[in-house]
Amino acid sequence: MANNHCPVSFARSHLPGITPSTFTASGLMSATLPPAEESIHDNTSNDVACLAPTAVSSTPALRIRGLEKAYKIGSESLQVLKGIDLDVPRGDYVAIMGPSGSGKSTLLNLLGGLDSPTGGHYFIGDEDVAKLSDDQLSAIRAKRIGFVFQAYNLLPQLDVVENIEVPLAYNGGMSRDDRARTLQLVNLVGLGQRSDHRPTELSGGQQQRAGIARSLVNSPEFILADEATGNLDTTTTEEILELFDRLNRDGCTIVMVTHEEEVAQRARRIVRLRDGVIESDLRLLPPSQPSDEQPPDSDVHKVLTTPRRGRPSTLRLRLRDIRVGMKTLLMHPLRSMLTVLGIFIGVASVIWLLAISEGIAAKANQQIEELGANNIILTTSRPSGDQLQGRKVYYYGLTEEDCYHLRETIPSVSMVIPLYRRTGREFRYLDRKVEGEINACTPEYKDLYSLKMVDGRFLLPSDGAKRANVCVLDQTVARELFRHVDPIGKSIHVIDDFFKVVGVVATRAELEQVKGTTSGQDFSDNVYIPLETYWTRFGETYSTGNNGGRAVSQIVLRLKDQDEAITTGQAIKQALDRTHMFEDYMIGVPLELLQQARNTRLMFMAMMALLASISLLVGGIGIMNIMLATVTERTREIGIRRALGARKRDVTRQFLIETVLLSVGGGITGILGGLTCNKMLQGIRWVVTQSFPEMMKSLPDTVQSMEPVILPWSIPVAFGISVTVGVIFGIYPAIRAAAMNPIEALRHVG
Repeated sequence: MANNHCPVSFARSHLPGITPSTFTASGLMSATLPPAEESIHDNTSNDVACLAPTAVSSTPALRIRGLEKAYKIGSESLQVLKGIDLDVPRGDYVAIMGPSGSGKSTLLNLLGGLDSPTGGHYFIGDEDVAKLSDDQLSAIRAKRIGFVFQAYNLLPQLDVVENIEVPLAYNGGMSRDDRARTLQLVNLVGLGQRSDHRPTELSGGQQQRAGIARSLVNSPEFILADEATGNLDTTTTEEILELFDRLNRDGCTIVMVTHEEEVAQRARRIVRLRDGVIESDLRLLPPSQPSDEQPPDSDVHKVLTTPRRGRPSTLRLRLRDIRVGMKTLLMHPLRSMLTVLGIFIGVASVIWLLAISEGIAAKANQQIEELGANNIILTTSRPSGDQLQGRKVYYYGLTEEDCYHLRETIPSVSMVIPLYRRTGREFRYLDRKVEGEINACTPEYKDLYSLKMVDGRFLLPSDGAKRANVCVLDQTVARELFRHVDPIGKSIHVIDDFFKVVGVVATRAELEQVKGTTSGQDFSDNVYIPLETYWTRFGETYSTGNNGGRAVSQIVLRLKDQDEAITTGQAIKQALDRTHMFEDYMIGVPLELLQQARNTRLMFMAMMALLASISLLVGGIGIMNIMLATVTERTREIGIRRALGARKRDVTRQFLIETVLLSVGGGITGILGGLTCNKMLQGIRWVVTQSFPEMMKSLPDTVQSMEPVILPWSIPVAFGISVTVGVIFGIYPAIRAAAMNPIEALRHVG
């Protein structure tokens, strides 16, 4: 093969001011040709005559020496480029032509830093591009090369100005003055009236103009144009070529691949490839020298020679990335909404389930705390069948003697409060009657259960001492018996005796059953009478406990120090075991139950958190699926970004930002949804009550009356988890996007 670094002939002898001269492919002057050779070009010869200007820059814009490229196909190696030598001086305008398979696209990919050669050298200025890493190649594409594509390759989610700014983002970041530079280029290519339009709102010629402006925004050392007019009609082709001519006259170096002879003739030089080698190198015009051909104040010259101003800001760049990410997601609103919905459900579930579990736990804790952490509660219970072993027992349970015994034998006990209850009793006043519960108690009962007086007084110690027939009514009982009449001083009929009303207490909230301490109590139907009076009037007939003593339903032991509650509970059991034949009582230590309840609460919250985490996991899988589909759909966009100078980590960051935006959107809406927990739960209860009243009644009172308690820390935790899930499940699609071969990505059609 003859030397590819060959002389070429100048064929535009009709152009004024041009003297035929012989130049090498680099454009350097060699000798003067005879006039007869001015338009002669021998395609069969390996040496071709050429012409060049009188003054040419000594440093080429790009220089190729022995460039080779081979592809592995199975076990075979396909040599596409076979030792290419080529110099392109600054200000040159080179058209590369050749049949399919000649190596044009491969050469263009190598010149653009999208691929690496398997042999030879490629210099941009003094830098050997063939030896650079992927990040260094990306920096070269961002700073020193401008791409113009046949398919325009504008990002559909961005308007004209934002598309032109894309290479700036990969060349050190965005500065405050970059927008002014971008608008200069918009006006330069004649798109001033369409600057806020997206690619789908532009004609093919307008899209290509935007692509050309984008290629110039970083003042590259040369422009690579790949069939830049291949998709345009004749008129628009002429407009784009005029724009190229203008750019080249003002000093811009252009290397263009084309199949069209008419387009190639507009260049200053035509290089023809065949079978991976340069078949001919024909110079038509010398490289442009803007100082000679155009005045220095030309608009194009100003843009190309004026350096970027302002200090690039990372914050401004990240804000731009977020804005681009939002625009990308809004291109597919339904898909984005469904993805956000998955995270919304997960975050709202975390807040809801934790709030409900906390509400149930708070309700249980409230009931236990109402019993008093420094109290121990003894409750009468029927002996189990295992204890009785078939025997009949008529008298069982706690008695008056137990009160005296425990007060005397347990030193940590400061007070003993006995109580006897009888339910289903009828109370009468005149012709009115109401059914309720007799509460035979001592004066301490009022403080024990936080009863509040509405009228009159509560029971006094003297009432018990005198066995007085006095009573205190709950406000609900008083209203039903006396209606609008003042009950104080009136008498009501209780069992078979009359009791004088001395006070009325406000109806307090129902006390639900606390296992091991007390049965549930509805205070709204209570009538309170002195315990001594009850024993005297009705005790022998109705109330007999263990060993025939006077029975009590419940004994509350108030301790001097709540820290002794658990050990005192053990001592009480030992004392009662000595005086009772059977275990006909229950010992409830609220402090111990409170500790158990707290442990149970933590376990319940952990289970709720696990369920909510599963919801978030499902949402995260949804994000991964969507992002993987998005990566496939946006393969070409990835190739465009890489061609414009994006590093792998830039692509990764962009996709992660979009993932985080989805997660943040789902997190914020999930928090708002979680804050509606109380209202939503009330609505659900109302619907269930109206539709399934029997089922609602069968639910535990805690569920029916519980109010969810939103834990403040659950909000940032749920939000943080949503973002973390988004990042974790978005990393793989983002890395997969960044790992794409830019050449294959650019060829993708979809």
